[in-house]
Amino acid sequence: MNRLVLTLLVLFATLTMSAQDEIFQEYSEMGDMNTTYVTKNMLSRIPLDQFDVPGLSQMVQRIESMQILVSRGDKAGKKLGTKLPGQLSGKGFKTVLSTKKDGRDLTVMQSKNDPSRVVMVMYQKPQAIAVNMQGDFTNIEADLEAIKDQK
Repeated sequence: MNRLVLTLLVLFATLTMSAQDEIFQEYSEMGDMNTTYVTKNMLSRIPLDQFDVPGLSQMVQRIESMQILVSRGDKAGKKLGTKLPGQLSGKGFKTVLSTKKDGRDLTVMQSKNDPSRVVMVMYQKPQAIAVNMQGDFTNIEADLEAIKDQK
């Protein structure tokens, strides 16, 4: 499961959609939230071979940018982990993967209007992580199936 989560964190990267940006801006301004923005250039410098995940470098090459939000407190974690997927659904995102295991909820959503925009939310009380990505995710469902098959 950890390998899947790590792979998905690296795989999914997106930003720059106005409604999506507004939502993520709201969360990033919360007092108990850490925010990181990663560009394609920064991603290219990560030694991906250390993760022993077949096809990881090819997946990462598709990512243009990503914003990562990490909650630091219970209140921020609960809000990010439970409310963000619903907000995105109301903004035209569909769920392409949803799984719950060992108290960890993982949701991957893709914009219906712009398939290059993907958001991944992982929630395990009391912490939540959201990754807002932009890139070439035209076959995301097939990619996710391939990752699940490699476990």
